[in-house]
Amino acid sequence: MQVDGLISNTYILAIVAAFVFVGIAILISSMIAYQGGKNPTDAKKRRVWFWITGIIAAAAFFCYNYFYVSGTIVPTQMLQDKFFTHTAIATGVTLATFVLIGFVASKLMKKGKFGTVFPSKQR
Repeated sequence: MQVDGLISNTYILAIVAAFVFVGIAILISSMIAYQGGKNPTDAKKRRVWFWITGIIAAAAFFCYNYFYVSGTIVPTQMLQDKFFTHTAIATGVTLATFVLIGFVASKLMKKGKFGTVFPSKQR
């Protein structure tokens, strides 16, 4: 397959992966029960799981590209280096898109459980 086509597909897949993993983060946050009492820790758990899911998203995307997609490139060092550079950039795009979509989703669902991931300042 041509490297330029793979590079374009890599960036598209980075954004798709970010959406999928935000969906997973929303599901995880909805499974964490509300806690009452003086010092509830449910919101902190949701935030921690959001960031863990983001790290897993970036790592999974990078591993998929590095181990699976890189193997389809004709083994010339120049082409592999070119693709690897874009793999690293696309991994950053996955993480940045994950945070951006997560922030927007958190603000849209501010009354729900996922709204506690990026809480608003209360006055």
